[in-house]
Amino acid sequence: MSDAIGDYARNLAHDCDIDSTVAFIADKTTPATRLFYLGNYGVQDEVLDTYLGHRICDVDPFTDTLINEADSVGDAGFRVPNQPEIMRCGARADDYWRFVSHRDIDVVGASTLRLQSRLYLTIGVHRSGHRKRRAGVPTERLGHQIGVLQDKIATNLLSSLLTSGAGYRSLVALFAPTVNKEKPNLSARETDIARLVCEGRQNKEIAWLASLSEYTVENHLRRIYQKLGIHNRAALVARMNHLVV
Repeated sequence: MSDAIGDYARNLAHDCDIDSTVAFIADKTTPATRLFYLGNYGVQDEVLDTYLGHRICDVDPFTDTLINEADSVGDAGFRVPNQPEIMRCGARADDYWRFVSHRDIDVVGASTLRLQSRLYLTIGVHRSGHRKRRAGVPTERLGHQIGVLQDKIATNLLSSLLTSGAGYRSLVALFAPTVNKEKPNLSARETDIARLVCEGRQNKEIAWLASLSEYTVENHLRRIYQKLGIHNRAALVARMNHLVV
């Protein structure tokens, strides 16, 4: 990841009193999860190695396929451990919770973006159980900042893919199966919102610029995704720039 993304992750941790952040791609298209670490702040290498080597990644509730494949939009948002979806994982996540408890890791939450079916970009944030705290976690602010970080990483990944012809062909192969080949029938309002997304604007910014509520922006995005046959902002950027036709 770029230095700017690393700096943002460090500032996020400081601002929200978080001890560690890790970002990775989880490929659940095979029985054994394939994991690709993108960057981390404050996580020990031994913890990362054990998470993968002992197959804890297979039972992580935040990348659970039953949860994330049920989300039709792909933008799941920030989830915390006591959220109903996470708690429903039940016994199949027991090894994960034993793993973090053994290392005295307080899992604050995670945000998982479904890039494609069973392919997830996940950012997890944690606190150390050893440290005394001044206050609770500002969950709403943290969730917003994690969303911004996630979009920055997704944009960085897309840029990296497009630096070579092979990368471009991989991008087409990744998204082509679900793309509507016909000219998209977007309304004027939907086209404006799609353009603002391509400029890197967050939903809150789009709402302000378009004089809409955030809820209305989210509804427009759902309709745009449905019309284009895509699931997330990265695919929307590619589609609107005619990278996938």
